[in-house]
Amino acid sequence: MNNKSITDKFEKFAEGKEIESQEDFRRVFDEFMKIQKIVPFNNASEKEAEDAYDYLELSDAAPNKKQALKYAKKALELEPDNIDAQIAIADLTANTAESLLEKYKALIEKADIKMKADGWFSEEYIGEFWGYHETRPYMRLRAEYLDSLINCSMFGLAIKECNDLLRLCENDNLGIRYRLMHLLAFFEDEKSALELLDKYEEKSTMFLLPMSVLYYKLGNLTKATKYLRELQKVNKDTEIFFNAFIEQDFEEYYDEMNGIGYRPFTIEEFLIEMQENGYLFASTPQYVLWASRKLKL
Repeated sequence: MNNKSITDKFEKFAEGKEIESQEDFRRVFDEFMKIQKIVPFNNASEKEAEDAYDYLELSDAAPNKKQALKYAKKALELEPDNIDAQIAIADLTANTAESLLEKYKALIEKADIKMKADGWFSEEYIGEFWGYHETRPYMRLRAEYLDSLINCSMFGLAIKECNDLLRLCENDNLGIRYRLMHLLAFFEDEKSALELLDKYEEKSTMFLLPMSVLYYKLGNLTKATKYLRELQKVNKDTEIFFNAFIEQDFEEYYDEMNGIGYRPFTIEEFLIEMQENGYLFASTPQYVLWASRKLKL
Protein backbone atom coordinates (compact mmCIF):
# COMPACT_ATOMS: atom_id res chain seq x y z
CA MET A 1 0.00 0.00 0.00
CA ASN A 2 1.33 3.44 -0.86
CA ASN A 3 1.87 6.16 1.76
CA LYS A 4 -1.17 8.13 0.59
CA SER A 5 -3.48 5.22 1.40
CA ILE A 6 -1.84 4.58 4.78
CA THR A 7 -2.22 8.18 5.94
CA ASP A 8 -5.80 8.45 4.75
CA LYS A 9 -6.71 5.13 6.36
CA PHE A 10 -5.35 6.14 9.75
CA GLU A 11 -7.07 9.55 9.64
CA LYS A 12 -10.40 7.86 8.92
CA PHE A 13 -9.75 5.23 11.58
CA ALA A 14 -8.99 7.88 14.22
CA GLU A 15 -12.05 10.02 13.46
CA GLY A 16 -14.44 10.15 16.41
CA LYS A 17 -12.05 8.39 18.78
CA GLU A 18 -11.13 10.13 22.02
CA ILE A 19 -7.47 11.15 21.80
CA GLU A 20 -6.64 13.52 24.63
CA SER A 21 -3.24 12.23 25.69
CA GLN A 22 -0.16 10.44 24.41
CA GLU A 23 -1.50 7.23 25.95
CA ASP A 24 -4.76 7.64 24.00
CA PHE A 25 -2.84 8.21 20.77
CA ARG A 26 -0.65 5.16 21.41
CA ARG A 27 -3.72 3.01 22.14
CA VAL A 28 -5.52 4.11 18.95
CA PHE A 29 -2.40 3.79 16.83
CA ASP A 30 -1.58 0.32 18.17
CA GLU A 31 -5.16 -0.72 17.48
CA PHE A 32 -4.82 0.58 13.92
CA MET A 33 -1.54 -1.29 13.41
CA LYS A 34 -3.03 -4.57 14.65
CA ILE A 35 -5.93 -4.23 12.25
CA GLN A 36 -3.55 -3.62 9.36
CA LYS A 37 -1.77 -6.86 10.17
CA ILE A 38 -5.04 -8.78 10.19
CA VAL A 39 -6.79 -7.12 7.28
CA PRO A 40 -4.69 -7.37 4.09
CA PHE A 41 -4.23 -4.33 1.94
CA ASN A 42 -5.66 -4.15 -1.54
CA ASN A 43 -3.00 -6.25 -3.23
CA ALA A 44 -4.16 -5.60 -6.77
CA SER A 45 -2.74 -7.85 -9.44
CA GLU A 46 -1.88 -6.45 -12.85
CA LYS A 47 -4.96 -8.16 -14.24
CA GLU A 48 -7.18 -6.50 -11.62
CA ALA A 49 -5.58 -3.03 -11.74
CA GLU A 50 -8.04 -0.38 -12.86
CA ASP A 51 -6.82 3.07 -11.91
CA ALA A 52 -3.57 4.97 -11.43
CA TYR A 53 -3.30 4.17 -7.74
CA ASP A 54 -3.72 0.46 -8.38
CA TYR A 55 -0.68 0.67 -10.65
CA LEU A 56 1.21 2.74 -8.09
CA GLU A 57 0.61 -0.01 -5.54
CA LEU A 58 1.98 -2.50 -8.05
CA SER A 59 4.97 -0.21 -8.55
CA ASP A 60 5.60 -0.08 -4.79
CA ALA A 61 5.51 -3.87 -4.58
CA ALA A 62 7.50 -4.56 -7.75
CA PRO A 63 10.51 -6.88 -7.36
CA ASN A 64 12.84 -4.65 -9.38
CA LYS A 65 13.25 -1.10 -10.64
CA LYS A 66 12.39 -1.96 -14.25
CA GLN A 67 9.03 -3.43 -13.28
CA ALA A 68 8.35 -0.60 -10.82
CA LEU A 69 8.99 1.97 -13.53
CA LYS A 70 6.69 0.13 -15.95
CA TYR A 71 3.79 0.32 -13.49
CA ALA A 72 4.50 3.94 -12.54
CA LYS A 73 4.48 4.93 -16.21
CA LYS A 74 1.18 3.07 -16.67
CA ALA A 75 -0.26 5.06 -13.76
CA LEU A 76 0.85 8.29 -15.41
CA GLU A 77 -0.57 7.15 -18.74
CA LEU A 78 -3.97 6.71 -17.07
CA GLU A 79 -3.72 10.06 -15.25
CA PRO A 80 -1.25 12.42 -16.99
CA ASP A 81 -1.50 14.97 -14.16
CA ASN A 82 -1.07 12.45 -11.34
CA ILE A 83 1.64 13.94 -9.13
CA ASP A 84 2.21 10.75 -7.15
CA ALA A 85 3.02 8.91 -10.39
CA GLN A 86 5.37 11.71 -11.38
CA ILE A 87 7.11 11.45 -8.00
CA ALA A 88 7.54 7.70 -8.44
CA ILE A 89 9.01 8.06 -11.92
CA ALA A 90 11.40 10.80 -10.77
CA ASP A 91 12.60 8.62 -7.91
CA LEU A 92 13.07 5.60 -10.17
CA THR A 93 14.93 7.44 -12.93
CA ALA A 94 17.21 9.81 -11.01
CA ASN A 95 20.86 8.74 -11.02
CA THR A 96 22.11 11.05 -8.28
CA ALA A 97 20.73 12.98 -5.32
CA GLU A 98 21.22 16.19 -7.25
CA SER A 99 19.39 14.93 -10.34
CA LEU A 100 16.46 13.86 -8.16
CA LEU A 101 16.39 17.33 -6.63
CA GLU A 102 16.25 18.90 -10.09
CA LYS A 103 13.46 16.56 -11.15
CA TYR A 104 11.41 17.53 -8.11
CA LYS A 105 12.02 21.24 -8.78
CA ALA A 106 10.75 20.84 -12.33
CA LEU A 107 7.67 18.95 -11.11
CA ILE A 108 6.92 21.67 -8.55
CA GLU A 109 7.17 24.39 -11.20
CA LYS A 110 4.73 22.45 -13.37
CA ALA A 111 2.39 21.70 -10.46
CA ASP A 112 2.44 25.34 -9.30
CA ILE A 113 1.00 26.44 -12.64
CA LYS A 114 -1.88 23.96 -12.40
CA MET A 115 -2.54 24.62 -8.71
CA LYS A 116 -2.71 28.35 -9.41
CA ALA A 117 -4.98 27.85 -12.41
CA ASP A 118 -7.29 25.70 -10.29
CA GLY A 119 -7.47 28.40 -7.64
CA TRP A 120 -5.76 26.55 -4.81
CA PHE A 121 -3.34 29.38 -4.05
CA SER A 122 -6.15 31.77 -3.19
CA GLU A 123 -6.32 33.15 0.35
CA GLU A 124 -9.30 30.89 1.04
CA TYR A 125 -7.16 27.75 0.97
CA ILE A 126 -3.75 28.93 2.19
CA GLY A 127 -3.15 27.39 5.59
CA GLU A 128 -5.74 24.67 4.96
CA PHE A 129 -3.79 22.48 2.52
CA TRP A 130 -4.11 18.75 3.17
CA GLY A 131 -7.59 19.39 4.51
CA TYR A 132 -8.61 19.24 0.85
CA HIS A 133 -7.77 15.91 -0.81
CA GLU A 134 -6.92 17.66 -4.06
CA THR A 135 -3.96 19.38 -2.37
CA ARG A 136 -2.41 16.26 -0.87
CA PRO A 137 -0.36 15.05 -3.88
CA TYR A 138 1.11 18.55 -4.19
CA MET A 139 2.04 18.56 -0.49
CA ARG A 140 3.64 15.14 -0.85
CA LEU A 141 5.71 16.44 -3.76
CA ARG A 142 6.88 19.42 -1.74
CA ALA A 143 7.75 17.11 1.16
CA GLU A 144 9.83 14.91 -1.15
CA TYR A 145 11.62 18.02 -2.38
CA LEU A 146 12.34 18.96 1.24
CA ASP A 147 13.84 15.52 1.84
CA SER A 148 16.04 15.98 -1.22
CA LEU A 149 17.26 19.36 0.00
CA ILE A 150 18.26 17.80 3.32
CA ASN A 151 19.89 14.82 1.60
CA CYS A 152 21.96 17.27 -0.43
CA SER A 153 22.89 19.22 2.74
CA MET A 154 21.14 22.33 1.43
CA PHE A 155 19.95 23.15 4.92
CA GLY A 156 19.23 26.86 4.45
CA LEU A 157 16.92 26.13 1.52
CA ALA A 158 15.37 23.31 3.55
CA ILE A 159 14.40 25.75 6.32
CA LYS A 160 12.72 28.03 3.76
CA GLU A 161 10.85 25.05 2.34
CA CYS A 162 9.70 23.98 5.82
CA ASN A 163 8.37 27.44 6.57
CA ASP A 164 6.48 27.60 3.28
CA LEU A 165 4.95 24.17 3.80
CA LEU A 166 3.80 25.22 7.27
CA ARG A 167 2.31 28.36 5.70
CA LEU A 168 0.31 26.20 3.32
CA CYS A 169 -0.74 23.68 5.96
CA GLU A 170 -0.87 25.13 9.46
CA ASN A 171 -2.10 21.85 10.97
CA ASP A 172 1.06 20.23 9.59
CA ASN A 173 -0.37 16.82 8.76
CA LEU A 174 2.97 15.77 7.24
CA GLY A 175 5.07 16.50 10.34
CA ILE A 176 7.17 19.19 8.67
CA ARG A 177 7.56 20.94 12.03
CA TYR A 178 9.75 18.07 13.21
CA ARG A 179 12.11 18.42 10.26
CA LEU A 180 12.24 22.16 10.93
CA MET A 181 13.01 21.72 14.62
CA HIS A 182 16.04 19.55 13.82
CA LEU A 183 17.28 22.07 11.28
CA LEU A 184 16.95 24.88 13.83
CA ALA A 185 18.87 22.82 16.37
CA PHE A 186 21.59 22.23 13.78
CA PHE A 187 21.92 25.98 13.22
CA GLU A 188 21.66 26.68 16.99
CA ASP A 189 18.70 29.00 16.36
CA GLU A 190 17.24 29.14 19.87
CA LYS A 191 14.76 31.94 19.15
CA SER A 192 13.12 30.22 16.18
CA ALA A 193 13.11 26.85 17.96
CA LEU A 194 11.28 28.29 20.96
CA GLU A 195 8.77 30.01 18.68
CA LEU A 196 8.09 26.69 16.93
CA LEU A 197 7.74 24.93 20.28
CA ASP A 198 5.27 27.57 21.50
CA LYS A 199 3.26 27.46 18.27
CA TYR A 200 2.52 23.73 18.42
CA GLU A 201 2.55 23.32 22.22
CA GLU A 202 3.46 19.65 22.22
CA LYS A 203 5.86 17.47 24.10
CA SER A 204 7.00 14.82 21.68
CA THR A 205 10.15 12.84 21.03
CA MET A 206 10.76 14.75 17.82
CA PHE A 207 10.60 18.12 19.60
CA LEU A 208 12.24 17.36 22.92
CA LEU A 209 15.32 15.54 21.60
CA PRO A 210 16.42 18.29 19.18
CA MET A 211 15.70 20.90 21.88
CA SER A 212 18.06 19.05 24.21
CA VAL A 213 20.68 18.83 21.45
CA LEU A 214 20.23 22.54 20.71
CA TYR A 215 20.98 23.59 24.28
CA TYR A 216 23.89 21.17 24.49
CA LYS A 217 25.36 22.84 21.39
CA LEU A 218 24.78 26.25 22.99
CA GLY A 219 26.63 25.14 26.13
CA ASN A 220 23.54 25.41 28.33
CA LEU A 221 23.69 21.98 29.96
CA THR A 222 21.01 22.86 32.50
CA LYS A 223 18.40 23.35 29.79
CA ALA A 224 19.79 20.44 27.78
CA THR A 225 19.21 18.26 30.84
CA LYS A 226 15.72 19.70 31.36
CA TYR A 227 14.57 18.69 27.89
CA LEU A 228 16.32 15.34 28.18
CA ARG A 229 14.40 14.58 31.40
CA GLU A 230 11.14 15.63 29.74
CA LEU A 231 11.98 13.34 26.85
CA GLN A 232 12.56 10.48 29.28
CA LYS A 233 9.05 10.98 30.68
CA VAL A 234 7.46 11.11 27.25
CA ASN A 235 9.27 8.20 25.61
CA LYS A 236 9.77 5.13 27.79
CA ASP A 237 12.58 3.86 25.54
CA THR A 238 14.84 6.91 25.85
CA GLU A 239 17.61 5.19 27.80
CA ILE A 240 17.37 2.08 25.61
CA PHE A 241 17.82 4.26 22.53
CA PHE A 242 20.94 6.02 23.81
CA ASN A 243 22.50 2.73 24.89
CA ALA A 244 21.78 1.20 21.48
CA PHE A 245 23.18 4.32 19.79
CA ILE A 246 26.46 4.00 21.66
CA GLU A 247 26.69 0.29 20.89
CA GLN A 248 25.46 0.89 17.30
CA ASP A 249 23.14 -2.05 17.81
CA PHE A 250 19.74 -1.26 16.30
CA GLU A 251 19.16 -4.39 14.23
CA GLU A 252 16.65 -6.07 16.54
CA TYR A 253 14.61 -2.88 16.82
CA TYR A 254 14.50 -2.36 13.06
CA ASP A 255 13.38 -5.96 12.69
CA GLU A 256 10.43 -5.33 15.00
CA MET A 257 9.19 -2.28 13.08
CA ASN A 258 6.06 -2.72 11.01
CA GLY A 259 6.58 -2.06 7.33
CA ILE A 260 3.92 0.66 7.18
CA GLY A 261 4.84 2.85 10.11
CA TYR A 262 6.17 3.09 13.64
CA ARG A 263 4.78 3.15 17.17
CA PRO A 264 4.96 6.64 18.70
CA PHE A 265 6.64 7.09 22.08
CA THR A 266 8.82 3.99 21.62
CA ILE A 267 12.34 3.39 20.34
CA GLU A 268 10.83 3.11 16.87
CA GLU A 269 10.19 6.86 16.93
CA PHE A 270 13.86 7.45 17.76
CA LEU A 271 14.89 5.25 14.82
CA ILE A 272 12.74 7.25 12.41
CA GLU A 273 14.11 10.47 13.87
CA MET A 274 17.68 9.28 13.38
CA GLN A 275 17.02 8.16 9.81
CA GLU A 276 15.46 11.48 8.83
CA ASN A 277 17.77 13.80 10.75
CA GLY A 278 21.07 11.97 10.93
CA TYR A 279 23.02 15.11 10.04
CA LEU A 280 22.17 16.65 13.44
CA PHE A 281 23.46 13.69 15.43
CA ALA A 282 26.50 13.31 13.19
CA SER A 283 27.40 16.93 13.98
CA THR A 284 27.27 16.36 17.76
CA PRO A 285 28.52 12.83 18.53
CA GLN A 286 29.57 13.85 22.04
CA TYR A 287 25.97 14.71 22.90
CA VAL A 288 24.93 11.05 22.83
CA LEU A 289 27.65 10.09 25.33
CA TRP A 290 26.73 13.00 27.59
CA ALA A 291 23.01 12.20 27.47
CA SER A 292 23.62 8.53 28.20
CA ARG A 293 25.62 9.43 31.31
CA LYS A 294 22.94 11.89 32.45
CA LEU A 295 20.19 9.31 32.15
CA LYS A 296 22.07 6.94 34.43
CA LEU A 297 22.30 9.50 37.27
